[in-house]
Amino acid sequence: MNIIEMNDGRKVDYALRKTKLTFADGALTIDLARYQRDYTVTKDIMADGDGNLLVGANGRYYVAQVEIPPIEYEETVVEAEPMPAAESDGDGENQDGGTETRTTVERTAKPLNTDEVTLRLWSVAGFDIY
Repeated sequence: MNIIEMNDGRKVDYALRKTKLTFADGALTIDLARYQRDYTVTKDIMADGDGNLLVGANGRYYVAQVEIPPIEYEETVVEAEPMPAAESDGDGENQDGGTETRTTVERTAKPLNTDEVTLRLWSVAGFDIY
């Protein structure tokens, strides 16, 4: 995970275990893989006036921002059985003597690579997080 400190001062405690990112000793946990999409996803972690952590922009203090990279796919070409071409002479061969083979591509999502997640941290000095 890439860590960027946005300013000086004390930062919220965090821990990454597999794809779960936990803040403030369990006050908030985000399963990063659950939020991963075909595009980059950014989640704001904020604290309200009472020091409770929230996901989204409804808080009073910026605590962190998590940037989750897009899903990566492994593509595999799958060839089907040879099929007679539309312009065949009836024996399954093209006019040039070949057969038509249709191929498809199967896309399988790779697991989230947490090394590509970016965590930006802001100072939490001056207020407590619960």
